[in-house]
Amino acid sequence: MTSLIANGINAKRHSTNMALLCGFRRLPCLQRSVVQVTAPWLSARAAAPLSVSRPALSSQLAEDHVKHWNAERLLTVGLLGVLPVAFTFPSPALDYAVALSVAVHSHWGMEAIFADYARPKRVGVFLSKAAIGANYFMSAFLLGALFYFNYTDVGVVEAVKMLWRA
Repeated sequence: MTSLIANGINAKRHSTNMALLCGFRRLPCLQRSVVQVTAPWLSARAAAPLSVSRPALSSQLAEDHVKHWNAERLLTVGLLGVLPVAFTFPSPALDYAVALSVAVHSHWGMEAIFADYARPKRVGVFLSKAAIGANYFMSAFLLGALFYFNYTDVGVVEAVKMLWRA
């Protein structure tokens, strides 16, 4: 920070611009403590401070997001294994595994889309919560429908095979 002031750059403006460049925004209610954030393309000397409150809570939330991201990647890799096995060795257990994996995978994908495009600031609080609620309803409906189809009919994998034959 001292090098920024020594170079004649307004440090406050520079730190705000760098935080915006890195994808962060200063919030007036979150300006209690300062955490150094550096983008990969910046040198360590040009670090941009980011104001956040309660660093312990924010690090815990970051860990939760990391765990969720890891679970999404694990499920995706699991789908790469479950689908070929289910098509090669069809069984009711693998049909249910495919149904559950597809339902959870689509739920998390739609949740990410709604989080990106149906933000409360963009569409309002009501529509944002309605979109998330609709996602939960549709995911539960999809999972129930796939389980019902597995229980009462030929199963998801056999149905896809029948569609491919037609």
